[in-house]
Amino acid sequence: MTKWLIISGLVLLNLMLGAAVYQRFGERTANAQIGAQKMDIASVAGIQNGQTVIYLLDVTSGRLVAYRLDAANRQTTLVARRDVAADLRSIR
Repeated sequence: MTKWLIISGLVLLNLMLGAAVYQRFGERTANAQIGAQKMDIASVAGIQNGQTVIYLLDVTSGRLVAYRLDAANRQTTLVARRDVAADLRSIR
């Protein structure tokens, strides 16, 4: 009787630990942009005047944005915006 009680207790403990592990490491999804427009972005990192700059181009809308990265203060600063699609339309 005691042996059966110990085995069933250990089985129950394993089931609870397995459920906790499954809940902790289960699939997690990020839904930060529910209903937002799907964007196709091309990014390029570069150095300008000794500072790191990231250029982001939204291929769908043709908008180009440049951000300066300040690693010491962990901040990003908007440098410039440009509507590349309008520029291309003016050339044609």
